[in-house]
Amino acid sequence: MLIKEVCEKCKLTKKAIDYYESKNLIHPQILENGYREFSDADISALKEISVLRKCGISIADIAEILTSSNKPAALAKCKYITDLRMQRMNDIQKCMDRLVADYDVNREFDYLQTHDEDLYTIKEKLVFAFPGNYGLYVSMHFGRFLNGTIETEEQRKAYDAIVRYLDHVNLYLPAELSEFLEAFFTVSTKSDAVKIEEETNGRMLEMLTDTEGYLERNHEQIEEYLEYKCSNEYKNSEAAKIQKSMLDFQKESGYQEVLIANMKILSPAYAGYHKKVEAANEIMLKKFPKAKNMYETN
Repeated sequence: MLIKEVCEKCKLTKKAIDYYESKNLIHPQILENGYREFSDADISALKEISVLRKCGISIADIAEILTSSNKPAALAKCKYITDLRMQRMNDIQKCMDRLVADYDVNREFDYLQTHDEDLYTIKEKLVFAFPGNYGLYVSMHFGRFLNGTIETEEQRKAYDAIVRYLDHVNLYLPAELSEFLEAFFTVSTKSDAVKIEEETNGRMLEMLTDTEGYLERNHEQIEEYLEYKCSNEYKNSEAAKIQKSMLDFQKESGYQEVLIANMKILSPAYAGYHKKVEAANEIMLKKFPKAKNMYETN
């Protein structure tokens, strides 16, 4: 199919199609006479690009979605970022509406202090700091605790430390771990970041609400899990290799010393959550001593 027919079929201008080709989103065949012949795959890609562009998705993100093995999961990451930006814009819109009705700058100054955009920035940086949709999972996990404001100098320093960490954390990610995280969080809709975070949060909430009862109800499963973690079968498995790689990454990058420590300073809500996790961990270790080297809090 030649360019004129493609324009009509896809409802796109020649300039737009040329642009998408220049970004390597489509790959028409160049004929001997110099004309471009567009395949059915090119047409499908152009329609997909058109839909995604109308959803406000950037060319860089579209390129990632087009090549993804799980397009809904890749799109979920973009939607999460869009939701964050819409929340931020909603705060700005409310401020403007009130100023139009009553131009009280002092009131809006105070309002904006309680709707600090810096915490939106951290949520966004968490998404892009890690490979694939693992970043989305991490952002959702910590984002639940980032709904307050930066009010003290200590919190400001903690914020700056977290931003520096996230800007450089990819330097510490070994290629093997990066590939695993990207594959795991995009392999199927059953293991996408949203569902994993929701399920993990649900189990954690159940345990923190009634740690003694949770451990009692799940005693047999926990014993079986710990037995497996101590077995040679596990120690020689890919899962053990990945876990060691993850622990090494956390140690080398300063995950606990920088990210977790400063999250507790930045967010009182996260500090309270982490304290409960540590208390539950102590109970766990008393009931299951063999879990000492296997039970990590984050």
